[in-house]
Amino acid sequence: MPKTGIAHTNKDILFRVLSENYQDKSFAAYGLDDIPKIKRMLPSEYPVVATRNYGDNMFLLEGNILLCLEYESTTSWLDFLKYNKYVTHTIERLHEEEIRIIKAIIVVIYTGDMQSAPAELDVGCVCVQARQVFLSKFDTDEIYSGLKAKIFADERLTDEDVMRFIILPLTQPDKKRKQGLIENTVELAKQVKDDAQQAFILAGLLTATNKFIDQEYSKMIRGWLAMTKVARIFEEEKIQAVNMAVNAATKEADLTARKAMATKLLKLGMPFETIAEVSTLDLETIKQLHTELPKEEPA
Repeated sequence: MPKTGIAHTNKDILFRVLSENYQDKSFAAYGLDDIPKIKRMLPSEYPVVATRNYGDNMFLLEGNILLCLEYESTTSWLDFLKYNKYVTHTIERLHEEEIRIIKAIIVVIYTGDMQSAPAELDVGCVCVQARQVFLSKFDTDEIYSGLKAKIFADERLTDEDVMRFIILPLTQPDKKRKQGLIENTVELAKQVKDDAQQAFILAGLLTATNKFIDQEYSKMIRGWLAMTKVARIFEEEKIQAVNMAVNAATKEADLTARKAMATKLLKLGMPFETIAEVSTLDLETIKQLHTELPKEEPA
């Protein structure tokens, strides 16, 4: 299991929910008004020679800009080297997909534990800069009460409301207070009437709080997410796709077997019509197979 602690059996649902809902979202709710909107979410696990590196969230933004979004409750100069690896490996992988990144942005969202942190590592040939968001400056009670009022008034949440929902638990310092707010936020999210928004909020909360959340409680949220209407639709689509692939493979194998039988009967000199009836192949196919038979050498 990767350092994120989210089992791979659940990551497909999480990624599907997040990738479909993050599209066209902005980070204005975090005070990052100048960052372009999200074009698509990227898998944060790219295989690299000799090691694997896992970022928290990677996004391809409009204009082929790469965004590496990290959540931290402490700071270290080594973090900047870690972020640089995430960015470099992702740019290399996207280049293989013929996507050329013209700019990379690192955003570090610090939880309520942090008031300040270095924004740059400069050691000459390596210079890594990060945009910073300090959630200690966000008003936890104001955000929570605002979201609660909208939900109980049956008002649809805006995109900015949803983005605030996702980082709300991280506005608190220390692990115990974060966990308490995570639980309150999850219970509030369960009251969201819009199925897609509810699934997105739960999936977003899981990824944003994954470094800080109680793992047993995390499993419980994943179980709840798996039971949501949106997740069930995704699972049904996946099962349907698998069944279609199996059926196609079966049909292809059956067709190959019938052609092989028809070829043998052609070699025995059996009439085309009889072979078509036995093999259930059409006459055109039988005639084509006949033309493909090896020609006998003249005596």
